[in-house]
Amino acid sequence: MEKIVYKGKLVGIKITKLKRGSVPITADEEPLQLIGLKHPKGAYLKKHYHSSKRLVTKQVQECLFVKKGKIKLDVYGPGPKFKYLKYIYLNPGDIFIILNGGYGINMLKDSELIEAKNGPYKNDKALI
Repeated sequence: MEKIVYKGKLVGIKITKLKRGSVPITADEEPLQLIGLKHPKGAYLKKHYHSSKRLVTKQVQECLFVKKGKIKLDVYGPGPKFKYLKYIYLNPGDIFIILNGGYGINMLKDSELIEAKNGPYKNDKALI
């Protein structure tokens, strides 16, 4: 796991491998909760559900799952200036969580990604 930090603030997390077990990836206080689940054949995770609650978040966070291809991700620090920080490459199976800041995607090969974010979805995209 690679963490990108700018001025003491966690901007993003790149995940290439999961740790064994049910392991939280994001902190409990983050709006977007990710947990890595890596268990052997035959393991059983207890049946459960999540009860309905009113949740209010003040921040949209996103997670990119690379299914196919290769991308170059440009990572920017949190606003208002969104300073360019670095680029990273993501390959099939890689995951990137953007917690604070922004990003740009350059498709280096024909690619398939899944983007997940906390909702409900609003037309809130602002270009940097």
